[in-house]
Amino acid sequence: MNDKLSFENIRNSKEIQTYLEYTDKAFALFGYKDHGKSHSSYCADTAEQILKYLGYEKREQELAKIAAYLHDIGSVVSKRGHGQSGALMFLNFLDLTSYDEESFAVASAIGCHEDKNTDPVSPIAAALVLGDKTDVRRERIRDTGVNNSDKHSKVIAACQQVNVIVDKEKMTIDLSLAIDAAICSVMDYFEIFMARTNFCRRACRVLNCNFELHINQDKFL
Repeated sequence: MNDKLSFENIRNSKEIQTYLEYTDKAFALFGYKDHGKSHSSYCADTAEQILKYLGYEKREQELAKIAAYLHDIGSVVSKRGHGQSGALMFLNFLDLTSYDEESFAVASAIGCHEDKNTDPVSPIAAALVLGDKTDVRRERIRDTGVNNSDKHSKVIAACQQVNVIVDKEKMTIDLSLAIDAAICSVMDYFEIFMARTNFCRRACRVLNCNFELHINQDKFL
């Protein structure tokens, strides 16, 4: 096991915290929702819990947690291709002497987390994708006012409750949302988030699960 590659080391690293801080500042300049520590922590916890409830080993859970925590750090360079940039930044953080199978598993998960037209490369990558793409919490909105011309912000602002439910017996992963229909309709959600919904289905397939989607207690998938 790679001694340097632990979640505590990653979380306590000043270098990593600087990446996250400036990544979020870059997104804030464009008025985008939170992509800082809150989003990273949510993704990390969700990815870890998904593998935990599906019975994966603790080390795989931790590697998924690390990858999910770091997945957006490449955006400090550019949003375009930030998965690949982030993977290289992560490997640079470890340095050559720490490279091993675990470090490359984390790097590949970070690198492919926006490849929506292909299946994630591993359960670690799949858990990262699910942690990232299910984070539609309204707390991520920076401004309490909702710009009606920005459908993406409307959908996020409308999500009053977000739950990811893993059922190992049924082998399902359910994204359950409570949406304020006064802010956006269910159709608005699908118009904006169909690509990420399909990506969640791909990720679940890697985990041998079916993806389910409930909105306001109605089942859509």
